[in-house]
Amino acid sequence: MKRQSSVILMTTVVSLSLLSACSRSKPATAAETAAAARSVAVLNNTSVTGAPRYNSRAARVIPTATSNVITANDKLDINVFKVADLSAKSLIVESSGLISMPLIGSVKVAGLSITQAENTITQRLKKYMQDPKVSITRTNKAVENRVTVEGEVKAPGVFPIKGNLSFLQAIAMAQGLSNVAESRNVLFFRDGKRHSVNLDLVRLGKIADPILRGDDRIIVLKNASKVRERKVIDYLPAVTAPISILRGF
Repeated sequence: MKRQSSVILMTTVVSLSLLSACSRSKPATAAETAAAARSVAVLNNTSVTGAPRYNSRAARVIPTATSNVITANDKLDINVFKVADLSAKSLIVESSGLISMPLIGSVKVAGLSITQAENTITQRLKKYMQDPKVSITRTNKAVENRVTVEGEVKAPGVFPIKGNLSFLQAIAMAQGLSNVAESRNVLFFRDGKRHSVNLDLVRLGKIADPILRGDDRIIVLKNASKVRERKVIDYLPAVTAPISILRGF
């Protein structure tokens, strides 16, 4: 019986060791580091060496674009060409994503680009008039200075951007990664485009730390190997309990 218990214990220890070895991050290759640096350079609008990209004609730094997606609490001016009664100024996008307009009532615009929202309102107005021409001007971008951090962090949430906030600082504001987080491939969404950031290389200073903009979204995924290792650790007391009992005989 004692021999059987020793085998169980040894099998458990070996399994745990193998899982730990699998879950440990291997050093990034030179190619992986170069690819990660290029990805961050795109986000920071810089060259791979870190120097700002310049417009050769204007000899100035190319400005960062503002997100074109409408979000809750944005303030909009909506103009229906030559129809003042159907136009509206200083409309606040509600938390539900809706705005309320004359004649056509509530329209959901959050999540749409300005052009998409113009088309949506135009289609609604076509039920009442011929060839309406709609233009939208956003007079205030409410969430321009916020970043969302989701997934395998200890305190996910929406955090304000005050001054220059970096990717690593945003992770710190979310109180760091969980014990099953995938740190080598953190998803980063900007203007509807998905990017990948190797957080390990950022921490080591091998690639630049991305500077955040309003509406940026960070999603930390789970690492499958770490999840399996966690399950073994959680089940280990139940497996070793009979061994402890047998030792008393």
